[in-house]
Amino acid sequence: MRLKLYCNRYTHFKDALVCSVNCVYRTRCNDFALFYDANRADVDALVAEYYDARRSREGERKSEASSPQAAALAHIAPVARPENLRKLIRLEVLREMAESVYIWVDKEDRAELLETNEVLRRAERGQKAKHIYRVSQEMELRYQLVPRKRIEKAKRGAEADAERAEARRTRRTNARPAPVPFPAPVPSNDAAAEAPAPRRARARASR
Repeated sequence: MRLKLYCNRYTHFKDALVCSVNCVYRTRCNDFALFYDANRADVDALVAEYYDARRSREGERKSEASSPQAAALAHIAPVARPENLRKLIRLEVLREMAESVYIWVDKEDRAELLETNEVLRRAERGQKAKHIYRVSQEMELRYQLVPRKRIEKAKRGAEADAERAEARRTRRTNARPAPVPFPAPVPSNDAAAEAPAPRRARARASR
């Protein structure tokens, strides 16, 4: 089943691929930012699959573009343009290197990732590298469909909305005050000093 989310801007359910590739509000949409943060791996796999299929069809499109029908439709602007793949790719730091690691590029332009001891051993054996680069971070290549700051902002907004809803619910529950119990009568200590209550005169029935 394809990933779908509800779009509050267009008020209908949308495929996550449409939001990821074609929607111009992708990087400013809080709903998609939260959805992407919760389903990052699935959305990235969906986008990667789409671009793989798109690359495989590029050759077919080039051959079809030379047909007269394609030339007649060339002036019609497409409804939605897919984003360039380079705009969606980001390099992120996976972890910091605790020890010095080097990229050894030999004379045949083959690159290897080596630690300091291995570089020194090769130098002792007389091997020379064409280029040596020191690496301080391990990087990860991934699709970053939504900026990380936007995701954090959407999370803060969602938490604030939840707190406001909880406060309204608590205020509504505590709005009606609890009934105050009526105090019980306190017996008087001056009962003997009080005058006796007058007796009711009984009405005599006339005979």
